[in-house]
Amino acid sequence: MKKIIRILPFFLFIVILDRFMFLPGRMDATWQYEKGINMGDPITFDNIEIINNFEIQIQKAGELNECYLLGCYFGNLYLLDSKSLKYTKYMELEENIFLN
Repeated sequence: MKKIIRILPFFLFIVILDRFMFLPGRMDATWQYEKGINMGDPITFDNIEIINNFEIQIQKAGELNECYLLGCYFGNLYLLDSKSLKYTKYMELEENIFLN
């Protein structure tokens, strides 16, 4: 139990540090829809406007979608639709697909 109490604050510090320092850099890619609510395909970082560190707006074809940013880990972008509260997963689109 004491180990958990010691590890938990360290883990929370790492997650918060990652969220505010490194997450926007990982989001700078082109994202392809995998499952959940489709908000436009593909999504580029230019289409994403970060309102604060948890809320984002995606503008695609004149339509504005508001959602919560859950995370961007291991080549996947996780979003939560703010209206329906449904989970959406996008995967990073490889650049070499466009070259072929």
